[in-house]
Amino acid sequence: MRSDEYLIELRDVCVYFTERVGLFGKRVTKALDHVNLGIRDNDVIAVVGESGAGKTTMGRVILGLQRPTSGLALFKGKDIYSLRGREFEEFRRSVQWVPQDPYSSLDPSLTVGEQLMAPIRRWNPKVNAETRAEELLRLVGLVPPSFYMNKYPHQLSGGQRQRVAIARSLASNPRLIVADEPVTMIDSSLRIGFINTFIELMHRSSLSLVFITHDLALARILLLKSGRGRVVILRNGRIVEEGDINEIISNPKDEYTKVLINAAPDLKRWLKNREEGV
Repeated sequence: MRSDEYLIELRDVCVYFTERVGLFGKRVTKALDHVNLGIRDNDVIAVVGESGAGKTTMGRVILGLQRPTSGLALFKGKDIYSLRGREFEEFRRSVQWVPQDPYSSLDPSLTVGEQLMAPIRRWNPKVNAETRAEELLRLVGLVPPSFYMNKYPHQLSGGQRQRVAIARSLASNPRLIVADEPVTMIDSSLRIGFINTFIELMHRSSLSLVFITHDLALARILLLKSGRGRVVILRNGRIVEEGDINEIISNPKDEYTKVLINAAPDLKRWLKNREEGV
């Protein structure tokens, strides 16, 4: 496949951080180490790994927020970090982010409506910003929208704030959303609801999704419900496995993948039932 047939491509990307140790020493941390990844339109990729595996750094490279130490991060075949003018504007509109902590990403001094209407006016100036903001709130399950438009972030629950963050990421009509541990701070009883929200958004808007998580069982639910996509297992900055979620769970090739499976009771139960023919 040609590079320009990918929406985003990471080609042999390395991200190294250097810190001083003592007066003259230094220590190099390999956050990403020779990572290759291609993201197409309508793609769904679940990136799974423990804390410190490099997941967030990968997301930041995709978003244009972390320049690789070496290698290339490409948008439609062109280096993201060399984009200028209209090409950069297209990239910034096309690739959006849903953070792990919605409260820290929302401005506490602005209402929900103001925080949604600002990017709408920036990226879609011909659209009625208030009407579109209410449409987005309805799309992410915050109804009636008029109730939430004048609320401030501190007046909302964690789940409601996360839905606002998702709505805001949609304000530019993006082609790709990078969701960085988007349900970690949400009560476990509500997580499947958020997965369903992401799936509905992808089906309605033909979005691509990079879903970053430490939970392999949650990644499996996302991929099975979406009916497409693949899982990427990240360990110490390297991709150790990539492919169909059920195939990788059934036949893990890397010991680290086995550790992730053993840490998820639901996956162990599924494997046992499969072996017993249940």
